[in-house]
Parts: sequence; structure tokens; C-alpha cells
Amino acid sequence: MQTDPHTRVGAALREVADALPIVPPDPEVLIARAARPARWRPVASAVAVLSVLLGAVAGPGLLAQPGQPRAAAPVLPRTFAGLSLLTAPVSAAPAGPAVATYVQGSNGPRVLHQLQTVVVGTDGRTYRRLDEAERRGGPVELGTWQDAPVLLSPDGAAVAVGSLGDAGDVAVVDLATGDTRHFAAPATGVIQPRAWSPDGARLVYDTGADAVLLDLRSGTSTTLPVRAVEAAFAPDGRRIAVQQQLETRSELLIVDVGGGEPETVGSIPFGARIAGPNAWSPDGRYVALVDNAGVGKIPCTLTFIAVDGASSVPPVIERSGEIALLGWRATDELLLTEGSSIVGRTVSAVPLSGTPRPLSRVAGGSTTYDLQVAAGLLPDLRVAETGDPRRGPWPVWLRLLTAAAVLLTATGLGWLILRRRRARRAAG
Repeated sequence: MQTDPHTRVGAALREVADALPIVPPDPEVLIARAARPARWRPVASAVAVLSVLLGAVAGPGLLAQPGQPRAAAPVLPRTFAGLSLLTAPVSAAPAGPAVATYVQGSNGPRVLHQLQTVVVGTDGRTYRRLDEAERRGGPVELGTWQDAPVLLSPDGAAVAVGSLGDAGDVAVVDLATGDTRHFAAPATGVIQPRAWSPDGARLVYDTGADAVLLDLRSGTSTTLPVRAVEAAFAPDGRRIAVQQQLETRSELLIVDVGGGEPETVGSIPFGARIAGPNAWSPDGRYVALVDNAGVGKIPCTLTFIAVDGASSVPPVIERSGEIALLGWRATDELLLTEGSSIVGRTVSAVPLSGTPRPLSRVAGGSTTYDLQVAAGLLPDLRVAETGDPRRGPWPVWLRLLTAAAVLLTATGLGWLILRRRRARRAAG
């Protein structure tokens, strides 16, 4: 006799199954059922075919897409994608760190998303719309909307978003989670992010009246002794190059993060500005200035001011179109973006003494401006063709509309097929 409980239970179940009466079906009944026409078989076939087509054509938009794959090195797309009204927002479909961000489109009604602030993933293929910039924007003309100014962090993990409205804070968006942190500002109104520290721990922003240094780790803010029309951190993050605008001239000052009186380096020529948040060279020897005041009439220039006792500076860089400094790939090579009405927006690697190398361009005919790259990723950056863009899932309203259209089409097609079959049977 079996003593194992599992064996005894198994034997009992087999006895019960063997005792159940089984009545085999009548073969003539099965044959008659098989010969009977299936009225809804055409409908089911039509629905199946349309479902396959829907999955092939609209699947990427209808289904949630995973975030960008972790690449071995950040990728700058050889061709940036053009404007699309179906690009998913960061808050609903975050896709991870970004290699670049830019504004594309034209001013129009806010609900139509004709103007978008776009972030490009480090795979060079994933695109998302930065909807926090849209929410914090403001009207510029009757019936038109302008996104708030943004600034991409050096590691591409976050974006600082200012304000064009009545916001009393500065927002920092985590691109991996889509979450937004808000840091109170000393004033309400227009807020312009100016510069990130190299480690991403501090942020300088302008309120229109004061320049503020924000420590993102502690959340504390300190008003700088001078207002920053433009600003750039030193490579060590301990000092900030600041452009102070006076009544008749502007000056370049060095502000110590730890406090103390600013150090005046010299005057900035009329029409020139500190060349953005990455203007300070990696070796700390000079600060770049950009002059686009004569665009279309005289060449736009990038010049350099010596700091830290440098005895010489690189030669002037001239371009025919409006230029902006994106960052430094090395101490002797920088990344420039140039925009013109003929070739659109381009990105080039420019040696301090040598021939520029074109790297990327922006596709489409939409206006593109305020192109930024994650400066901390430039040393390892590679340029590649990235294929079709991944824009994330479609908006909910469009997904519901598409599903309803497919259902109605399948129902109508099935009804039409069924009606024709009935007509043929009646005629026969």
C-alpha cells in the first residue's frame, strides 16, 4: 500500500477520471456542423487582417515604447529629425538622458504644438517634447505661444526650465523619470537659466533684476554680486565668468562661488557676448565671445579673452551665418552650430587652427534655434546615421480615434462580405 500522500492523491484522481462516463459524439452530427456555412467567419477574417495591418503601420504610435537603449557612447545624429506633432511629451513618456535639445517650429496656438522644445536621447534616435517648457511659456503675440527658455545639463540627465510668465520658481526636469523639481526664485516673472556647473550641482539663472546661484543639492539660493547677462562656469566649477551690462558698455568679471568681490578681466566689445554656458575653455586659459550683431552684412565672429594669465589667445573664427558655441571636444577643438536661410541649421567641429568638419544638420524646413548639446558628453561623442526617429506613443486621443476607426472599418467590411454571401446563396 502506498504511504506517500502525493502518490495516494494522484491514484485517487486517476480512479475518479476513469469512472466518468464519456459519450462519443455522433459522426453524422459533426459532418453536418462542418458543412454548415459560418456566417461570422468573414467578419472574423476581416478583423484579423485589419488588426495585422494596424499593428504594422500604427503599432509604434499605439503602444508604449521602451526607453532608449543604453549606448556605449553618446550619438549625435548626422541628421536631426524635423518637426512632428506626434512627438510624445517627456512627462508621459520619459526616455532617459539627452545628447541635445533644440527649439523647432513657429509660433502658433499652444494646443497645436506648432512650436516645440525637443530633447534628443543619447542614442541619437529617441525624441521627446519637453512639455514643461510649454507649460511655463507665455504669449508673445495675439493667439501665439512661446516656450520658456531651457538649459541642458552637462551630463544630459536634466533640463533647467525658466519662465516667460508669472512663475516664482525655476524648474528642473529629470529626463529619466519625467519628474520635475521646483526651486523658489527671489522674484516672479521672466526667468532665464544661464549656466550649469560642470558637475551639474549648481545652476546660475537670471530673474531680470538679479543673478542667482542655486545649489540643487541643498536647494539654497544666493544672489550674485552682479547681474549676469551671460555666464559660464570655470572647468573646476569654483568660479563663474559673468558679463555685466553697464549703461554704455559691458564688462567681463570673474565671480568666486565661495564669495568675495568680483574680479574685472576687461571690457567686452560692443555687440559681443559671452558665448554661452560653455564659453570657458577646458584648460581654463580663456573665455570665448560671440558677435552676431552684423549677421547678413558682415561675418559673425568667435573671439577669445585671456584669463588666468594666458599670454596668447586663439585666432578669430569667422562665419557667414549666425553662430553659437555648443562646447569643447578637446582643448584645441570646439563644436559650433551655424544657422542660415540657405542651408538651415548645421553643426561642425572647428579646430582652433585648422579646417572645420561638418558633422550634423537639421532636417525639414521648420525654423530651428537654441540648439544645445550635453557639454560633458562631447569628448566621447560620435556622429552616426540613426535611422527613423522614435517619437514615443501617440497622444491618448489619437490612439482612441485610431482604434475606433479600425473597429468601424472592420465592422463595415465584415457586414459587406456577409451581405454579399447571403445574396449569392439567395440567388443560388
